[in-house]
Amino acid sequence: MSRKADLDRLLDNGDLDGLLRLVDDLCGEGDWNLLETLATRGRLAVERGHQLWPAADHAEHRLALEAPGHFAAGAVVRDATRFGPAPLAEVAASSHPWKDLAPHLPTGPLRATVAHERVARGEDLTGGDDLGRSDPLGLPLILSAWEPTYLIPEIGPYGVEDPVPEAGALEEVDIPRPTEAVGGVEAAGTGALRDLARTWAEESNGHSMSVAVQGGAGNAIATLLADPTIRRVRWRRLEAGEAISLMAWAGASGGAHGRRRGAARGRFEAWWCAANLAGLLEDPDDPWPPDPVQVGDAAAEMNWWRWDVDGARTGWHLNLAMEDPDDGLAWALAAGDRYSVSAPEQ
Repeated sequence: MSRKADLDRLLDNGDLDGLLRLVDDLCGEGDWNLLETLATRGRLAVERGHQLWPAADHAEHRLALEAPGHFAAGAVVRDATRFGPAPLAEVAASSHPWKDLAPHLPTGPLRATVAHERVARGEDLTGGDDLGRSDPLGLPLILSAWEPTYLIPEIGPYGVEDPVPEAGALEEVDIPRPTEAVGGVEAAGTGALRDLARTWAEESNGHSMSVAVQGGAGNAIATLLADPTIRRVRWRRLEAGEAISLMAWAGASGGAHGRRRGAARGRFEAWWCAANLAGLLEDPDDPWPPDPVQVGDAAAEMNWWRWDVDGARTGWHLNLAMEDPDDGLAWALAAGDRYSVSAPEQ
């Protein structure tokens, strides 16, 4: 029996397990045309009462990851997956250089997102494309000298390997009693910090809390914890690049159950957060993105820490503290999903 006949039979019978096995077979044989047919017809099977979208989603994921550029780009353009392990723009960009995808991506937000996924992975796209107003992120198409090597996950046929970054060796320090949080323009960074893990809080079982205070990082952590009996925490000083990398990791991640947002979105969230903390977006007329040199200089002038209460944690987690010594402001973030125990319920 031909593969085409196999596909017809499995679709007619609503055989989800058989379709998933067929996806593997077609990938092994490099029959991308029939795999694309499986993806599109599998999604239409709902009209006949069959719920075959998991097979269609998996086929689209494999096309984006493994197929030649024009098939991978086609999967991105259809953008039809419901519960795939990563956005198809990121999946395709993880395994294809820009030159293989660009000719097959129409102008629009998806093309721009794929371009930024490639940039987050270190590809220089300056001079090669004008994304214009269709670009939803607007970041430079090359990594700035101050940007870190971003924490890029391993995307495979069946999932994403995106481990929580190790906290490293933390040392115990005393913290003061909680103080009064500040709001308004001075605290613009608090919302940007919370947004880093918005997916964890809104689409999964997590939390994301932040606060700004007049004072130092210890004041910010104490105020966020809001427990005067906690007088000691553990922390480690970070270089600005590591802090940016951690913010981008959180902004990209879906946490335990949320939909992953992708490395391009993570890089955007890190820039947005750094610019807000530095006061570069206080005026509605301030340009986006700010001058890259200004963002890098501002991040380097701030003091950054990764902190914890007791270190007993599993799951997705990110606790950051930062202070601006020039303005006397400090911020703290506590974010985690499902297995995190670092922050109190509020």
